[in-house]
Amino acid sequence: MSVTKVLAGSKIAILVANGFTEQDKTEAQRALIEAGAVTKLVSPDAGLVNGWSGATWGHHYAVDAALSTALSADYDMLVIPGGQRSLDKLKLTAHTKRFINGFMAAEKPVVVYGDALHIMITTDNIRDRTVAGPAIMNDVVVQAGGHWAETPVHTENNLTTGSTDEDNRKALVTAMVDFFAGYATMRREKNAAVAA
Repeated sequence: MSVTKVLAGSKIAILVANGFTEQDKTEAQRALIEAGAVTKLVSPDAGLVNGWSGATWGHHYAVDAALSTALSADYDMLVIPGGQRSLDKLKLTAHTKRFINGFMAAEKPVVVYGDALHIMITTDNIRDRTVAGPAIMNDVVVQAGGHWAETPVHTENNLTTGSTDEDNRKALVTAMVDFFAGYATMRREKNAAVAA
């Protein structure tokens, strides 16, 4: 993965609640920061949010923005780590749907890690889309009106999804950075043309 600052000037929201998969969040955030992005943790939890690591609670991380007041317009891209506890909590607030749907409606890039596909189903963002993820979610996606990709990572329009098992997490992180970099480059070129 390139360490050039291909995401310089990009502000990326990472949507989590207590119990998110810590490895999803930390590996994504590290790669995004190395690429020059500014990352912000957005959460319904106030103050600190607690990761889940393996079979136990992990580290605490400072929340940068409250989900209840966060606006998709304030960010360029969105990352949603997996983690059943986090997803269950995110489903409890209507702000989750509002926030995610803001990115989807504006066709801003969204990357969904593993079982976070559940939140995309809850917010009705799977229908007629092809997605990848944990094999156990194949039937759930099809029942929600989506299509299943037989690949570890899949990108369709503004949505990248993928499996986060040990064999595939690095591929998803690399795909995420490339996906976001392509969008950032396109946005810079568009802004330069408008300014010219």
